[in-house]
Amino acid sequence: MEIVSSIDNLPGYPEAYITIGTFDGFHLGHQRVVSRLVEKAEQSRKKSILITFAPHPREIIADNTKEPIRFINSLEERIQNLSVTGLDFIIIQPFNQYISNLDGETFLERYILKRINVQGFVIGESHTFGKDRKCTAQRLKELSEKKYDFDVEIISRVTNGDFIINSSNIRRLIATGDMESAKKYMKKPFHMKGRIITGEKRGRTLNFPTLNILPSSPKKIIPKVGVYCVKVHIQRNVYKGMCNIGYRPTFQGNHLTIEVHVVDQKLNNLYGRELSMEFFHFMREEKRFENVDELKKQLEKDKIMCRDLKLED
Repeated sequence: MEIVSSIDNLPGYPEAYITIGTFDGFHLGHQRVVSRLVEKAEQSRKKSILITFAPHPREIIADNTKEPIRFINSLEERIQNLSVTGLDFIIIQPFNQYISNLDGETFLERYILKRINVQGFVIGESHTFGKDRKCTAQRLKELSEKKYDFDVEIISRVTNGDFIINSSNIRRLIATGDMESAKKYMKKPFHMKGRIITGEKRGRTLNFPTLNILPSSPKKIIPKVGVYCVKVHIQRNVYKGMCNIGYRPTFQGNHLTIEVHVVDQKLNNLYGRELSMEFFHFMREEKRFENVDELKKQLEKDKIMCRDLKLED
């Protein structure tokens, strides 16, 4: 697989099947699209190309009526997810105000068809691109039949009952603490990378020392406030951990913190190092305890629950 920094930098004029999108979370729907793309390209001995954008289009197209978007994956994580799919090329197309004002057909002609001998598209049925998101999968198919010499295969959305598996809905699962469902629909746990920073060291006094985490990406979605059972990856080692996301109401905290207690391990001198956490299970809501002893009793219960859980990727 080759990563290309823009469509203009793609070598040659390859005959290829392509798809396009942001692929945040790389869920079952995304996986079906990419799997079919790679399959078609291999069957016809053409290249498979995925075009994605950085920054995310919603970061450029301001919408003052909505909260700033938070992502399941950073760009680096998106590339990691895609790197094992068998794609020939991933194009990271810079997204800017100029591109945001192009309708889908103009973007197709000025960027894609200019540099790629497109044999066909494989695209999800709900995907849209171009100014005001007016170029739908069905519109692309109509254009291919009336004007262009390539085929378009539209992949039906993936559902579980009434639940539509898409990035927006998986973000909602993470934001509400439903880590089991998020894992099921992505085929891997939600994970967060961060750097270990100095905290108030209050956990040591409780016999539950914690590592305080500053997320690597400020745009990463933060799960619901509460206590989670996680898998901690640090210095090539893997441990079970209890992660608390919250405001520490027992100690009158007033800002959000992310801290993890590594179960049955003593880890020292880790400030400044990076770790990653995989979130498996929401154990409980954050609450204010009447005293430190009540808090310690609850932490012991949390530790037992976390220790007994089977954490399978």
